[in-house]
Amino acid sequence: MKIKKELTRGLGAVSAFMLVAVNLGAPVADSYEGRINTVLGINTTKIVSDDTKEEDTAYYKSDYGTDIYDTDKLQELEDDCADEAVLEQEEGSVLLKNDNNALPLSEGSSITLFGQNSIESAQKSESAGGFGAAAPVSGPFYSYHSTSGSTQELVTYLSAMQSAYNVNETMVKAYQNSGYTRLKDAQNPEIGEAPKGLYTEDLKNSWKNEYNDAAVVMLTRQGSEDCDLVLEDSEGISQLALHQDERDLLEMLKEEKANGTFKKIILLVNSNWAMELGELEDYDVDACLWIGSPGAVGFTGVVNVLKGDVSPSGKLVDTYAKNSLSAPAVTYAQAKNTPQWENLDEVLEFCSDTDKYVSNYLIYSEGIYVGYKYYETRYEDTVLGSGNATGAAGSSTNAAWDYNNEIAYPFGYGLSYTSFTQQVDGVEYHEETDSYTVKVTVTNEGDKAGKSVVQVYAQTPYGDYEKENAVEKSAIQVAGFEKTGMLEPGASETVEVDVEKYLLASYDYTNAKGYILSEGDYYLAIGDDAHDALNNILAAKGAQGMTDVLGSPAEGDADKAYTWKEEKLDTETYRQSRYSDETVTNQFDDADLNNLETDTVDYLSRSDWEGTYPVTQVSVTATEDMMKTLDGELYEQPEDSPSVDDFTQGKDAGLSFVSMKDVEFDDEETWNTFLDQLTAEEMCSILPDQNGSSMIESVNMPATYRGDDMDCLEQVKFKATEKSGIVWPSTVVMTSTWNKDEMARRSALTANEAYFMGCTEIWSGGPNIHRTPFNGRASAYYSEDGNMGYIVGAIVGENVQKYGIILGLKHMVVNDQEANRESVATFTNEQALREQYLRAFEGAYTKGGALGTMTAFNRIGCTYCGSSAPLLTQVLRGEWGFKGHVTTDAVVAMDYKTHYTSNITAGVDYFCWDMAGFGASEETTASNLSKDKVLKAIEDGDGYMLEALRNATKHTVYAQSRSILINGLDSNAKVEHITPWWQTALKALNVVFILLTALFIGLYYLEAFVWSKKELGGKQS
Repeated sequence: MKIKKELTRGLGAVSAFMLVAVNLGAPVADSYEGRINTVLGINTTKIVSDDTKEEDTAYYKSDYGTDIYDTDKLQELEDDCADEAVLEQEEGSVLLKNDNNALPLSEGSSITLFGQNSIESAQKSESAGGFGAAAPVSGPFYSYHSTSGSTQELVTYLSAMQSAYNVNETMVKAYQNSGYTRLKDAQNPEIGEAPKGLYTEDLKNSWKNEYNDAAVVMLTRQGSEDCDLVLEDSEGISQLALHQDERDLLEMLKEEKANGTFKKIILLVNSNWAMELGELEDYDVDACLWIGSPGAVGFTGVVNVLKGDVSPSGKLVDTYAKNSLSAPAVTYAQAKNTPQWENLDEVLEFCSDTDKYVSNYLIYSEGIYVGYKYYETRYEDTVLGSGNATGAAGSSTNAAWDYNNEIAYPFGYGLSYTSFTQQVDGVEYHEETDSYTVKVTVTNEGDKAGKSVVQVYAQTPYGDYEKENAVEKSAIQVAGFEKTGMLEPGASETVEVDVEKYLLASYDYTNAKGYILSEGDYYLAIGDDAHDALNNILAAKGAQGMTDVLGSPAEGDADKAYTWKEEKLDTETYRQSRYSDETVTNQFDDADLNNLETDTVDYLSRSDWEGTYPVTQVSVTATEDMMKTLDGELYEQPEDSPSVDDFTQGKDAGLSFVSMKDVEFDDEETWNTFLDQLTAEEMCSILPDQNGSSMIESVNMPATYRGDDMDCLEQVKFKATEKSGIVWPSTVVMTSTWNKDEMARRSALTANEAYFMGCTEIWSGGPNIHRTPFNGRASAYYSEDGNMGYIVGAIVGENVQKYGIILGLKHMVVNDQEANRESVATFTNEQALREQYLRAFEGAYTKGGALGTMTAFNRIGCTYCGSSAPLLTQVLRGEWGFKGHVTTDAVVAMDYKTHYTSNITAGVDYFCWDMAGFGASEETTASNLSKDKVLKAIEDGDGYMLEALRNATKHTVYAQSRSILINGLDSNAKVEHITPWWQTALKALNVVFILLTALFIGLYYLEAFVWSKKELGGKQS
């Protein structure tokens, strides 16, 4: 009996424990309901129809039909994605060096692969959902996404090379057994290269007599979300510099080539981050091919380029400096160079948020001079002898500044296996479109087929007015581009490049307080890259003393430059928004520290490079007004606020969600009638997001399903197979194709994938700027240039939206580093903000029609981006005419992001990952805080809040009624809620454990007090 009692007691304890666990766990699971449903691929709504519909309710169609459960069509789609990924990698790979035609490397050559990364290539950089600060990188991916569940089979660097070449397997095994690996760490990363001791004489014998047609070296750098590359690592150098183990490897190979063992050395740059490559000549490297991160199958494209099946035609979208620390932006960048307030203790005492979220600031003291706009502009002023350009400030050598000491490869650079000539046939201005057409004839003068990029750059005047009013001008800027088709040897093609004149305007934030067209001479020029185009402009000016990228004397070609003169300053042409009735004027005075603390910042100016270069940081004391803004509770109910009773709630007017699909945004009467049908509770129910939002049953609006990431649709799967989609080459590789057709094709295929996943919206598109080469998520962003982002974003936006997939671009705005990204106060002037950082987002909305936006974690000035009405209301909606909806980045109950009333009145429409967890404080651990706080304000009588909520609901319904969410709906359709199976299972488990616990307690009682007495009584008798 004792054994039975102990067993019963033990089982009862286990059952009671499980009962408590289920009861505690169920609410937590419910708070993550959307996230769990996304991972499990569960729909929570179904459409019920009476089957009387006659119209086609597949309002949006994919290129592969409308049946998302058709596995044959899905396979066709994924095969097309794989083919496109290979083609994109072929066209996006950039040939940086090719001495003596070392490439192409004949198929079947016997080669040895060098570099630990030959077995640990970076195929995708983690960019949507961070993880611990330190993590080994032991495979092709940095994130939880894996192609093990994908429709496509992974092609690694090693497998691709083995398919084309006779590879030294002894060297491969040596790396596999070396014990070295890359380490991702915010403070102490390791590049993971094997030391020179690995290369013993026995190992060298493996390539002495064979496998020596070429030594192919792979160098890799990799960042991720929440983890920048560092300015100074454990070796005391930039993470982007060549490290000692890499130098030792290259030195060994140089010696092996010198003694006749290897015929050539080929270097592959497996990095989306601009490495320091200025020393390749020192190691006798014959050829260098930049490949970025190729994704799931892109290494097939890399090998096709290496063996000469295609000629490389990619061009750089970043400047490759010899010293990655030489850019002025580095003065305020990354963890090492992100300062804290001089009066930090006072700030912490004043602010209610934790110190993590109010402590840091950045100053973009470089102004507009980011990337090539710095290096090329200073180069022109060096040639022309102006602006103290040759001063030592900012020089990598601490001597007179010299372009050729600073730059390895300029923006737009890229070689080919063939050669092309480009001739400007004419330039025409079209008044009706306010644009220029540059007509260029391209001829293949070489002996191999290939494609050529026509790059058009602009220069605008920098005169007395600009110098007096702090209007800075880049000597060269991207204005437009096109790419030829495949040209056979001797063939020609005439290409037309359109240039918006608007892109030639400059923002004058001190005097005109708007866009201006300066008085003076304007230039449009073509060139092989930004530097070449600038030399052509300088030639048109009659300048002398130019040099090419190699440092050799260059004359430029004036015939490749077109010039005209604007006779007077124009401050009116772009004063009015081109997309609305709004006046374009200053909105971000508070982002400029000089307006908060007089004369605190000297912005870099080409009027005096030496005197304004940001050599040291400025110590900033936060004022009381700044601290109030940092504290984050910006909303106060206006005195003239309407009453809650001024608005109608819950009045059925017979307008369903699908009926709004063709209602114009400005049809206020119809929209108000629709909104009057909803209660505040219903409108609040769609504020929280967990990779999707709730249904609104009363108007038959289904629940949504959202995906994330730039290079693949992470966290979502195909409905038919529960498998993942393609992992594309990085966004940087896509942009490096300079091929608008390929950008459009990839965007369309991504939208088709989302369609087959039932995914209404994708948080994708990467307009943030490579302000420095260290940004951990640079792989996800287009370029270092705002105009490039404007052009590419327009293509991506148009070709995603047309399939009924909402494109939610991220992260708006000045989210240009991962270090201290949580709420860092970012100061800049409005010219830089307008022409660089906002410009990169602008095209996707104004030209591409994107209907989604995600704000950034950081602040503009002291104002959290998600609480910035100037950003979200005045500029995005007012000036740009945006009609879609805006989400924050993940709020996950983080203190400074939970000022929901401030957010929604500023222009936020819903809240990404609005759930508990991830470091939330004890006061903010409840789920779905946004709907609770907003609803409470309304219940307390805040009619202004209800009005803001109605606006937010309108924005979301407008966007979603222009998406695949309306497919299958007609006037007779009803939307019903489906309880996910796991919630039913948890409820069932709760009942089971209640019954089991009761049973075991009862049995224990019987055994302890009833049966034991009977047994005892029997013994006594």
